[in-house]
Amino acid sequence: MKNLSMALKNLKNNVSFYALYLLSVSFVITVFFAFTSFSMNKVMLAKMSDDGRVESMCKTISVFLMAFVIFYMSYSNRFFLRRRTKELGIYALLGYRKSTILSLLTAENLLTCFGAFIAGILLGGLFHKGIVFGITVLLDLAVDPSEIPFFNLHAILKTARFIFVVVIVLALSNGRFLVRASLMDLVRFEKSAEKTMKFHCFPAVIGFLSVIAGYCLALDIVRGQKSLWFTVSFYPMAMLTAALILFGTVLFIASFLPFAVQTGKKNKRKFYTQTRIITSPGFLYRIRSNARTLIMLTLLSAATLTVSSVMALSLFYPIAAVSRMAPSEIECRIGQESDIAAIRQIISEYALGDDVILRQTDIYKVASTASQLPMEYGIGTSKGDSDNEKILREAGFECISYTDYKALLEAQGRQKILKRLTPLKDNECILVKYQPDADNDETGNVYPLLINKEEIPVTTSAVTLDNPISFANSVGTLIISDNLYRTIAENTVPAVKILSINGKSVADNEALFQALSEYLNASPYLQGSSHRIHEIFSLSSSTFLLIGFLVVLFFIATGSILYFNNVSSIADSKSDYDILRKMGYPDKAIRKIIKRQAAAFFSIPFLFGLTDCIFATLVYKTALMQNLLGNNPALYLPTTAAIMLTLVIYLVYYCMTVHTCCKAVLAK
Repeated sequence: MKNLSMALKNLKNNVSFYALYLLSVSFVITVFFAFTSFSMNKVMLAKMSDDGRVESMCKTISVFLMAFVIFYMSYSNRFFLRRRTKELGIYALLGYRKSTILSLLTAENLLTCFGAFIAGILLGGLFHKGIVFGITVLLDLAVDPSEIPFFNLHAILKTARFIFVVVIVLALSNGRFLVRASLMDLVRFEKSAEKTMKFHCFPAVIGFLSVIAGYCLALDIVRGQKSLWFTVSFYPMAMLTAALILFGTVLFIASFLPFAVQTGKKNKRKFYTQTRIITSPGFLYRIRSNARTLIMLTLLSAATLTVSSVMALSLFYPIAAVSRMAPSEIECRIGQESDIAAIRQIISEYALGDDVILRQTDIYKVASTASQLPMEYGIGTSKGDSDNEKILREAGFECISYTDYKALLEAQGRQKILKRLTPLKDNECILVKYQPDADNDETGNVYPLLINKEEIPVTTSAVTLDNPISFANSVGTLIISDNLYRTIAENTVPAVKILSINGKSVADNEALFQALSEYLNASPYLQGSSHRIHEIFSLSSSTFLLIGFLVVLFFIATGSILYFNNVSSIADSKSDYDILRKMGYPDKAIRKIIKRQAAAFFSIPFLFGLTDCIFATLVYKTALMQNLLGNNPALYLPTTAAIMLTLVIYLVYYCMTVHTCCKAVLAK
């Protein structure tokens, strides 16, 4: 009871010191409780997945989440233990046993975790409700809000048990430290938290070259099939690149940065300034004494940026690719003329507007006698049942007229593409590419088309990624002049007839799509832009939601560790700042010094992490994502958004750090 009373007084007397720690732990528990509540929400899991996929993912993510929380809490506990060692040494001098000191520390952790637990349960309940509401709206799920309790009793019990385990882990860690530490160690530990790392020229150069080599290997992937990533193998190259960057990062931070600053001191004119003469030696000391922490933060920042960037790109890319996979709102094949009347009847029942545009396109399969043909001429499979999926489609160009092409683009609202079009001559064509191929430009190629046993050559005037018909219905699409199209139509039976349906009344009309699917017996040739986007959200939202829990924890942990580390270093140097003030340094100059010292330790992890993120995202996009959109600037939006979000979070933590440090140093 006495220890509990002392713990309460310690927390009360150091409210400002423990405030951010309590806040960050509360955030961590909030995320953990929200995730636990979601993983135990049987109503939502049943709506999102009926094959157990989401449940399995929850179990996997839960392991990583618990490991990460334990790591973060252990590091934070280590930080505060460092700040308390002198006080603990005084307790030892007063005759307190180590077991008593340990019980005091455990009582403080219990109180802190209890407060964070209460806040985490309240905020986590709101967070969980928000997630359920967002997913319900996003996926258009039929969920009764009253079925979702604000507090899940099983989630509360699981969170409480986990926090109790965390407190035990922290107690064991503190006990191990107290057993191994002598009285002198307790008094001096605050000044020797990390073993000082020495730096030399040779490892500095090796570290710099290793990082550059890793980035060059990552950049080599843009050469396509000629790069080492394809000629050797992807996974060996990925392991080698990651090892070079990891090894180089360690040496770069531990050796190259101090070496560069040490070398910069030789420039007397730039070194002997009011602030740099203070910040440079301080930076050297901190980077030598905190190199391991800085390396860990750099790797953590790289992981945070990369995971958030890849997650954003992985969600955005399939949605952006829908414009090619299913360019029309609804598209299907017509088997007989009566199908059109039946489809019109279904549309009239489900689409109430009068803006619906129906466009029938007859596609003619034409062979070519050219010696070299584009990839699109023969790729793809037949569709229908599972057996047909394995059968290659009949090779040939699938020809449509220039007029049909323009009409489809106009119905799909693609006005920018229409403005760039120029009329085709009778001997010209436009080849629709499945995916861009920089190594093989088909522009200018001549393809003799075999029409009624006669060869009619056409020259490719342009290649385009703007396909008007989905790839399910046409892969090797060739756009030809109206005259040549009429010649083919007079001598050939259409291979397929496509009905494209567009208009605002059709957009995002899932009921209409399902009615057409029922009429067409779930034909694989039935495609829809809005339906495909809805399908992508349904299949991937749970994955990205669960990964998002980890990303949020990464943000909290990285920012908090940076905050604690900087506050600790500035507090250790408070006497030095007092001397500067006595020497005549104004408060404005002191603030400038503090800002620069904090900025150095915030910018190094962020800039390194940003560079790693850019190259990792480049490798991921080039090697592991199907290239359907080419070098579209829109593809960089999700990565940019993820980076900007991280930058904003870093700036918030940086401002909080500077404010706390200035308040501690400049306090009267």
